[in-house]
Amino acid sequence: MKRKRGKPKPIPLSDEMAELLKAQQARFREKFGRYPGPDDPLLFDPEADEPRPMDPAKVEGMMVQAMEQAGIDPAKIYAFRRTGRLISEENARFLSKRDLAEWQAAIEEYERRAPRN
Repeated sequence: MKRKRGKPKPIPLSDEMAELLKAQQARFREKFGRYPGPDDPLLFDPEADEPRPMDPAKVEGMMVQAMEQAGIDPAKIYAFRRTGRLISEENARFLSKRDLAEWQAAIEEYERRAPRN
């Protein structure tokens, strides 16, 4: 059964995220010789000759690798993989109760399955 989702809520960008998006826009312009348009992907395949989205599995792998290198709690990495979200104190207030419950359930699932030391 497919879940119904409401209209996504806009989430304000932090200064750091705004800088990352500017850098991504610069990479796009360098690669394709123009600014990205409204239908161009934010995370584009850098090996493609035309703008196309990066493979979602590759994006997830890059995210997981970055989170591991940053020392993110493995339970949060697991929850990211299960839900497709990375929830923090800063962005939690923008998410629905359902989204937060799914995240928490994934954290608890990890904790149940994780080997005890």
